[in-house]
Amino acid sequence: MTSSEDDIQRSASAIIARAFDLDVEEHDAYKRIREQVLNRIIELLTRNPEKLMAILYRIDVPESAVSTIFDTALPPDVPDQLADLVMERQMAKARTRAEHTRAAQNDTHDEHGDAHA
Repeated sequence: MTSSEDDIQRSASAIIARAFDLDVEEHDAYKRIREQVLNRIIELLTRNPEKLMAILYRIDVPESAVSTIFDTALPPDVPDQLADLVMERQMAKARTRAEHTRAAQNDTHDEHGDAHA
C-alpha cells in the first residue's frame, strides 16, 4: 500500500472512530477499526437502531444502499455488510478529499509559476 493510501485509510478511520464513538489509537490498523465498527453496529442494531440510522445518515452512507442491505441480506449478514458499506464510503470520501487537496496544491503551484509550460 502506498503512503497516500495509508494516509487515506488513517483519515477514513479517524472519521469512522469519531462517528461510532470508538476508542482507537491513530495507529490502529484499518482492519481493527472495521472490527470495532462491526461490533458497534451489532450493538446498535440490538439496542438502538434509530441511533445507528442517524450515524449512517450523518456520515453520508447512501440510504439506498442501506435499504438494499436490509431488504436483501440475510439477518446474520446485515452487520457485516453495513460495516463494509461504512468503511467503503469513508474510504471513498477520504480519497476524494486527498484528490481535492492535491489539485488545490497543484493549482497553487501553477499560480506561483512553479509549473513548467
